[in-house]
Amino acid sequence: MPRTRRSRPNRQLPAQLSEYLDVSKRPLQILAFLLPLILAYEISLVLLLRSDVGVTTVTAHRTLLRFLEAFGVAPVSGYYLGGIAIVVVLLVWHVLKRDPWRVSYPAIALMAVESLLLAFPLLLIGQIILRAAAVTPALAATGAGSATLGNLNLGSEWALSVGAGLYEELMFRMLLIAVIHTLLVDLGNASHNLGAAIAVTVSAAAFAWYHPLNSTAGAVFYFLAGLYFGAIYVVRGFGIVVATHALYDIITFTMWGSAQANSS
Repeated sequence: MPRTRRSRPNRQLPAQLSEYLDVSKRPLQILAFLLPLILAYEISLVLLLRSDVGVTTVTAHRTLLRFLEAFGVAPVSGYYLGGIAIVVVLLVWHVLKRDPWRVSYPAIALMAVESLLLAFPLLLIGQIILRAAAVTPALAATGAGSATLGNLNLGSEWALSVGAGLYEELMFRMLLIAVIHTLLVDLGNASHNLGAAIAVTVSAAAFAWYHPLNSTAGAVFYFLAGLYFGAIYVVRGFGIVVATHALYDIITFTMWGSAQANSS
C-alpha cells in the first residue's frame, strides 16, 4: 500500500499537466483569462488615457482603428471596438472548435502564474542588452512614442502595457503568424514546423520594425522579443503570450519609474 500511494501522484501529475496545457489553449478559457485585461484597457481609455488632445493608445490599436475606419466606423467610437473584436474572434474560434462551454478557474490562476514566470527571461535579456547599450529600458515596453511615455503617470503606463499585450499580440502573433503559416503550409505544402518557424521569424522582424529603431541594441532586443513571444504563442497559445507581454511591460515601467525616483 505505501508504494501504491507514493506512485499514484507520479502517474497523475503528467495527466493533470497535460490537461492544463490543453485547457489553457482553448479559446473560451483564453477569453475568460483575458477578459479582465480587456475590460481594464477599455476602462483606461476613458479614465486614464483620454485628454483634451485625444486618446493615447498603442500603435497596434490605432492600426486596428484605421482598419475599422475604412468600413465607416468613426475613429472616436472605434476606440472601444478593439476589445469587442478580440472577444468576437475568441467566441467564433470557440464555436468553430466545438469545445465545451466550460471554464476552469484553477487553470486561470495557473495561467497567470505561468505568464509571470515567462516574463522574467525576457526581462533578463532586456536588461543585459539595453543597459549594455545605454538604452532606456522602458522604451522597449510598448509601441507608444518616447515623448508620449514621458507625459504619462505610472497608472497610464500600466494601461498601455495591457494594450500592448492585447493588440500587439493580436496583430503580430495571432493574425500575422496565422496568415504566413496558412500561405506556407496550407497553400505551399511546407511542413508544419518549417511554416511555424518562418512565420515566427517574419513576425519577429515585423515586430522589431514596428518599434522605434533608435539603436542597433534596440533593434536586436525587439527582434529577440518577437522571437520569444512568437515561440510562446506557438507553444502556449494566445492567452499566455498576451499576459506575458503585458506583465513584462508593467514590470519594466515599474522598474524604470523606481530608477528615476531614486536618481532624482
